Amino acid sequence: MESKNKFSVIVPIHNKLPHLERSVNSVLNQTFDNLELILVDDASSDGSSGKISEFKDPRIKVFRREIPGPGGYAARNLGITHATGEWICFLDADDEWESSLLETIHRTIMSNPNVELISWGWFITRGGIKILDKHTLTYNKLNARYYTLMDFLNGPPQIWTGAVSIKKDVLIKSGCFPENDFKRGGDMDTWIRCLWHSRQNIWLNRTLSYYHVDSVNMVTKNVERDISFIFSPFLQTLLEYQNPLLNKAIKNFQNRYLYILLNGNVYKNRNINYGLLKKMNLNYQGIWLIIKLHLNKFRLSL
Repeated sequence: MESKNKFSVIVPIHNKLPHLERSVNSVLNQTFDNLELILVDDASSDGSSGKISEFKDPRIKVFRREIPGPGGYAARNLGITHATGEWICFLDADDEWESSLLETIHRTIMSNPNVELISWGWFITRGGIKILDKHTLTYNKLNARYYTLMDFLNGPPQIWTGAVSIKKDVLIKSGCFPENDFKRGGDMDTWIRCLWHSRQNIWLNRTLSYYHVDSVNMVTKNVERDISFIFSPFLQTLLEYQNPLLNKAIKNFQNRYLYILLNGNVYKNRNINYGLLKKMNLNYQGIWLIIKLHLNKFRLSL
């Protein structure tokens, strides 16, 4: 008889009332039923707390925090602490899943006994427009792909918060989410640590998650970009290993996110922040990105 893996699905909630029913029902309506849904009310004040109490499914566990934490990191960690499943998934309260998601992951686990981290494709949605994530677009001819930390660092990223499942013991070993270190980017920091500790990782060419970017109270809208995660103590420790391929991947990762921040400011008609630009690693990629940044600035000034 086929063993049924249990999944713990953690949803941090901070003032997401208009979207809460959509996200919760997308978990409860899964075709694979061996799950628990952990709702962490992160000090909501918009009526989300009352809405949570309306869900009566016995698979739901509810926890509440009195003070909201940045990025929902502390709320996710609270969920991890109370999770009883071997595998953990995350879903933000304004996003949603296809109903076959957990069943697809379960079958992947059964056919890949060494896997400890699974990710898959996602749609970025705004209104009626759906855009496929960059990694799925790049590898759309493959059914699946094993990958490493270096692959993740070199990009495009294989992981988004609503499109990853990780063994609980890997998350614990990796230190879970950084509650006090970053206002943004803590999820990327977490995936890097998990990929370092995980024995095997696989990406599935199945688009099973929806990232809604037109939602209320989004961290990506309300909090300025924070690139401190690309210079985290963990990445600095990895650089000390003096592994040429790993070091190159880390520097490419740092350059790419520095460029995203700097170029975003250029498109907001801000000046180039040369203090940040000095942090760019001057490899071939870095030099090209610096040139590209200045060309964009010149083009927009015309």
